[in-house]
Amino acid sequence: MGQLYLVRHGQASFGKANYDELSRLGEQQAYWLGEYFQSLSLNFDRVVTGTLQRQQDTAKHLLRGARQDLPVSTDPGFNEFDFKTVASVYCHAAGIELPSTRHGGKLFFQMLRQAILAWSAGELHASAEDTASCFARQQGLETWPDFNQRVADAMNTIIANEAHENVLVVSSGGAMALAVSQILGCDVEKMIDLNMQTRNTGYHQLFFNQRGYQLSSFNALPHLMREDRLAHLSYT
Repeated sequence: MGQLYLVRHGQASFGKANYDELSRLGEQQAYWLGEYFQSLSLNFDRVVTGTLQRQQDTAKHLLRGARQDLPVSTDPGFNEFDFKTVASVYCHAAGIELPSTRHGGKLFFQMLRQAILAWSAGELHASAEDTASCFARQQGLETWPDFNQRVADAMNTIIANEAHENVLVVSSGGAMALAVSQILGCDVEKMIDLNMQTRNTGYHQLFFNQRGYQLSSFNALPHLMREDRLAHLSYT
């Protein structure tokens, strides 16, 4: 069987104008994870990331720490859903202000849970006004079925050609939680719970063949679970 190491990107720039870039902590987290894999003599045969900058840079720093020089391919199926647009459209429809992301963004993430539930139920629709007002991409709001399908397709691509290989994929919390939910048959609320628990550079280990995936570990953080690094755990 093959092994898939599905890694969440390092800490990004939450609350900044450009979220899609690693903080210095995010770079360090990725490097430490690479060092950990190197200590296990774990060599990767394939490396895939989404097309987001924070995902690609995480792979770069991880491979540097692992002392492996490998080509990195990209698959937009592993991109995060556009949580800013989901939040913006939900708040617009509910007639509430978008919560601040300062001081950890607790209120923002409480709102985001409700926004994802509404999105999954097909209750959010981005009008021209919505997409012009906040964060939205030119293509508007991705539908929940489309999000499900692209993540499923990306995961299926990994196992299209069965091989005894180690595959590294760098993705994001929402896409990773959805992938695990699809494998385990979880509902949307559990998918949200999994999303909210996935920490930066936490990884899920899965075994696979052409019949599918088996989850071996969830949100593993051995490279940070030591006394001198506990302060470097992060969620954003």
